Amino acid sequence: MTNKKGRFLWICIFVVFILFILELNKGIVHYALNISNFIKSNVFDAKEYISNTFTKHTNQAKEIERLLIIAKEKEQNDILIQNLQRELNKAYTLSNINKKPSLPNVYLVEAYSYVKLGKYSQVWLKSDEFSSNDENKVFGLLRNGFVAGIALLKDDNLFGILNGDAKASYGVYIGKDKSVGILKTDLSGNVVIEYINAWSEIKEGDEVVTNGLDSIFFEGIKVGKVKAVRQEYGHIVTDVELYNKNNDIGYFWLINVPDGYKDYTNR
Repeated sequence: MTNKKGRFLWICIFVVFILFILELNKGIVHYALNISNFIKSNVFDAKEYISNTFTKHTNQAKEIERLLIIAKEKEQNDILIQNLQRELNKAYTLSNINKKPSLPNVYLVEAYSYVKLGKYSQVWLKSDEFSSNDENKVFGLLRNGFVAGIALLKDDNLFGILNGDAKASYGVYIGKDKSVGILKTDLSGNVVIEYINAWSEIKEGDEVVTNGLDSIFFEGIKVGKVKAVRQEYGHIVTDVELYNKNNDIGYFWLINVPDGYKDYTNR
């Protein structure tokens, strides 16, 4: 009897153990399935995220490439527009430039380049009409009827030196009394007339014209007007307001004055 009870007890324990193992295994399987589903879900989400990110990046790269192409085309078009505008300005300038002065030895010249970048008072000139090989000769430059500067030959090229440059200098008359002086640019960059006789009567607003005594210009071509008068070292010095500001330098009239031909106003 005792053996039967013992055997039954072991059978019960074994059954309980089997049931425990089965339940444990069921929990493990369930847990494993949950983990598997979690991994699959997250892997799928990650894969989709990576795919979307790659697609987005590809689209962004294509958009960037498209925008770069557009920017390049715009830059190219801007250059073409600027060049067309330059040609239009040249044509407009040429169509509106004063008629050729009724003087002999006057030639149309074009400024095609600055001699040095940032120095706007020195330009290279060219002309289909004018030619010379006299490198000692100084020529006059006119624009819109006013003096614009001087020109000379340099290494067989025509070199323009405009008003406001330290090298642009020529003789002038001041006022009705025709006081004589030399127009130049001082160390401060101001256009002035120097070496005027101390007894000369000059006042603000007096007109300044070329005197033709240096055979650069004909006599009487307008330069500007006096805006200030002062005494320096026994001479009168005047500040000058130029009529020609050299804001648009496209075309000039070049004057080649024969020696002795000075009277502009009577011709």
